[in-house]
Amino acid sequence: MKRPEKEGGRETQEKQWGAVLGLTFVLALVLALLIVWLYRPSEPLVLSREPGEERVAFDLPTVLAEGTSARKAYQLAAREALAWQPDARPAIVSAHWRPRQGGWSSNVVWTFQFYSASTRRLAVMVVDGSQTQLLQDVRSPYALPTFEDEDWQIDSREAVQTWWNNGGGAFHTTHSDVNLIAQLRVLEEADGRLVWRVTGVAGAQVRQVDVDGATGEQLDIQAPKTGE
Repeated sequence: MKRPEKEGGRETQEKQWGAVLGLTFVLALVLALLIVWLYRPSEPLVLSREPGEERVAFDLPTVLAEGTSARKAYQLAAREALAWQPDARPAIVSAHWRPRQGGWSSNVVWTFQFYSASTRRLAVMVVDGSQTQLLQDVRSPYALPTFEDEDWQIDSREAVQTWWNNGGGAFHTTHSDVNLIAQLRVLEEADGRLVWRVTGVAGAQVRQVDVDGATGEQLDIQAPKTGE
């Protein structure tokens, strides 16, 4: 008679862990979501990405071209991750460039989420300059999609350059303050490909470009349909 109670308790515990992991897993996106929420006007959010629109060439700002890249920061984070768990693999890489005087701050902090399949644990690490810090270490109730180093061929600079050349530069010239977010992860809606998603946010306006993390190809990823 006690078995159903144990199973019910186990199910409740798994739900609790799922809730905790869900909060951790979206840590890299919290800043972007808060930006959109805090600066949103009364009208709906507009995604300024039109297919077939004319491309305009702009020079990539020095702060984006010469700042710390994801691959450089990853070298520091990977060492800490392997010390944390020998089988740690990257799941999400992200950064946020805050607007500053019509451009962006040169101080960018990279966030890395690593998953250990053997221990089913998730670690969140940040790299600020030459300093690496472990922010969170939690157990995951389910496996997370990760990728290998050799799958990651396109660095953040190339991804941001693609965004800049495909409407990002024009977007920046027409908006004084643009929050820029870059995130690398395996996307189900991209058939499980490793994808850089680079997003510029200015008030209710958003400029988003998706780039294949292995080939550098610009992708046209359709958002999943709701209600299916």
